[in-house]
Amino acid sequence: MPVIAVVGAGSGLGAAVAHKFGREGFTVALIARNPAKLEALEQQLAANGITARGYVADVRDRTALDTALESAAADLGPIEVLQFSPVPSASS
Repeated sequence: MPVIAVVGAGSGLGAAVAHKFGREGFTVALIARNPAKLEALEQQLAANGITARGYVADVRDRTALDTALESAAADLGPIEVLQFSPVPSASS
């Protein structure tokens, strides 16, 4: 299966992209700061028959983001599509 990495996976655009690509046969790597939100989105996707896995990383931390992407590729296969949509927070 092809793999998409959704960076900034949240309840809005990231979730919509994850669902759309998942329905098209992609495995979804979810990358975001909040582990609880990642788990919830992972479960939501699984309930719809979509294979997804969450990876915790803050996009402002380049090392953490690189590690998350490398882990996703090692776990799920080569990342063919990257969607980058983090929402800046008040502290950004």
